[in-house]
Amino acid sequence: MKNNFFSVNSGIISVDAQSVNFREIRCGNIAPGAIYRSSHPVKNNKQEKSVSILAAHAKIAAVVNLCDTMSGIFTNAIFAPWYNNLLTSGKVIALGMNFSCTSPSFKKKFKEALQFIIRTQGPWLIHCYAGIDRTGFVCIVIESFMGASLDEVLNDYLLSFKSGFESSINAPSEKADINTAMQILSAMSGSQKITEQNLRNIAETYLRSAVALSAEETELLRMKLSDN
Repeated sequence: MKNNFFSVNSGIISVDAQSVNFREIRCGNIAPGAIYRSSHPVKNNKQEKSVSILAAHAKIAAVVNLCDTMSGIFTNAIFAPWYNNLLTSGKVIALGMNFSCTSPSFKKKFKEALQFIIRTQGPWLIHCYAGIDRTGFVCIVIESFMGASLDEVLNDYLLSFKSGFESSINAPSEKADINTAMQILSAMSGSQKITEQNLRNIAETYLRSAVALSAEETELLRMKLSDN
């Protein structure tokens, strides 16, 4: 998998996507320009200019916010006009997810996130605060479901640790460890060993059984994100 960080020259400044953990999710059968991930576009009541420039370049049309609640995001979004415009147009969902990807609450909100993608038009941006833990797991599932290789999924997860942020659930000494990435990945499979051959089926089973997407919703999600 190539490094999907990219730099944009806005005419005023050169934007470093890696520092704000902004990149395209481009692996498996995901269509080019369909879905992106990043850190939070608003930090300390200020617009994160780099994220905003990159989001404009990517033509982001809808946002999945994993960390804020809807009431909270209305307070924060006013500091980023482009984000606030999407929010007031019904193109932002704020889910307030916890860090426990095995909890019933997390799975319920994950379902809401995917249903939001199904009913909206992209390009989509997925983010939490740092774009590492909650965003990392959600992207692992999406990438696996869309046919990414095991190497692609693991490498994309580890790319986040090249940003200016740290994991909230892993110690700094673990942050670039492939074994830690595999532990995160295993939360999707339960006790089943993950291999290159079964990764996609495990992801689809997780979406159908744990997240409780219907067969129709699962196929709609595949069609929404697919380049086929």
